[in-house]
Amino acid sequence: MRFVAAKRAGALALVLGLMAPMAPATAAAAAMQAAGPGADAAAPKVTVNIVDGELSRQERADLQLLERAMRDVQARGYAGLDRHLPGLRRALDGAPAAYAQMEQRDKGEWIIRSDDLGEVMVLATVIQSLAGGEGVRAVTVRRQANVYPLIALILGSEAVERRRLDDAVKILDRGLALQGDDWMLVKEKASALQVGGRHDEALAVLDQALASDSLRILLNAGPLHRGRGFSLIEQGRLKEARAAYDAALELDAEDGLAKAQLAYIDGLEAGQPPVAPSVALLPGPRPGQ
Repeated sequence: MRFVAAKRAGALALVLGLMAPMAPATAAAAAMQAAGPGADAAAPKVTVNIVDGELSRQERADLQLLERAMRDVQARGYAGLDRHLPGLRRALDGAPAAYAQMEQRDKGEWIIRSDDLGEVMVLATVIQSLAGGEGVRAVTVRRQANVYPLIALILGSEAVERRRLDDAVKILDRGLALQGDDWMLVKEKASALQVGGRHDEALAVLDQALASDSLRILLNAGPLHRGRGFSLIEQGRLKEARAAYDAALELDAEDGLAKAQLAYIDGLEAGQPPVAPSVALLPGPRPGQ
């Protein structure tokens, strides 16, 4: 039995990792200063202060619901999610019409919705550069949980795992309407299409994302290249699949998932019979692209 592109963390496992406690703001500010624009000595210095943001009352309630759901998933697997599904669906139904990952509230004040400190640091560097161009000398970046795209990811992943694939695509599209460059939502939508054998559509989703100029996509392009490689293998386009996995390795030379799939391609080209991919139905490490 072949695991699809070796193993990857499922969407729920990704969220569990992302929802770790936020690092102290002082540490983030120090790292931000180290990443400042030192290349141009003539550029005005912009001070960036990263602090914990304040969610609205509804956001806090919906985040608490998500956290409870994830605790139950940790304890019981997908069965632990069942009792939370109605509430999570209501939360997504009530999501704000606009929920950008980076949002400017004032000339010197921004919100970044991300639970990934590394991503926050990179995006804060972008904000620092923008502020310098606008003549701003001090910027406050408020880091907040990315509540509603995470809820869409969880609901979409649950639908994928339980083979409600059309529902999964619709849910993930709702998340992408909030943040079109959320790489996890892009990846999970491609997975839903791939599980349904809709590889042309999956490739179109991944290609569109990779062709964008989004820094967020650029920072997380490896899994999207691997997703392309999986669909290309399934279509028998081994040369193109090899190029996709090579692209992932160019971004991360230690990408074990890409290496495993390149070995599988070697076997196919040597005449070994293909092996049907298998998809697990539990959170944690699951077969994936």
